Amino acid sequence: MSGDMTFPDDFLNNIVCGDCLSIMKEMPDECLDLVVTSPPYNLKNSTGNGMKDGRGGKWKNAALVNGYSNYDDNMPHKDYAKWQRNCLTDMFHTKSKCV
Repeated sequence: MSGDMTFPDDFLNNIVCGDCLSIMKEMPDECLDLVVTSPPYNLKNSTGNGMKDGRGGKWKNAALVNGYSNYDDNMPHKDYAKWQRNCLTDMFHTKSKCV
């Protein structure tokens, strides 16, 4: 993102592709009615399902076993938790208040 997007013209009825943390910082507070997310789950650093040790567990035949093309799915837990907290904080700032 170049930082020159304006709200609402560049956001409404458009698919905006980029780093969500950078893009949400360009958006005004309480401008969204809905936020949908599907973050990477850091499965290569998970202790469950056999992902960490290479067995694959229930993911054995899934492409996900090979990881993501643009994300290291093996972040230290502390870094992953901080990153997720940052994402949620920005999502809450853009989400409108419900009564």
